[in-house]
Amino acid sequence: MTEEQQNSSPQQEESHKPDSTMKHIVSFAAMIVLTVAAFYIVMEDVVEPNMILPLLLFFASIQVVLQLFTFMHLNQKGTAYYTIFIFTGVIIAVVSAVGIILM
Repeated sequence: MTEEQQNSSPQQEESHKPDSTMKHIVSFAAMIVLTVAAFYIVMEDVVEPNMILPLLLFFASIQVVLQLFTFMHLNQKGTAYYTIFIFTGVIIAVVSAVGIILM
């Protein structure tokens, strides 16, 4: 073991971790922009009425992914099980919803 490794404290090791504050701010700003865009689309009738729901669902799905990976930390090590569980649930929900709609 080198002398530098022996003298490193936990505080020094934490300072080497990448700062995720900017990631959180950018993600939060993107979610605010998506929310304002969805509100604007509904209030100002800028798209055809039959395209409002698909567009809102698209914006909502982007926000869900941003929230899961930014604020729920699903991109960290040891969360693969939870990620698989969540996305499996989403797939089952989509298949069920499509099945109910087509009945």
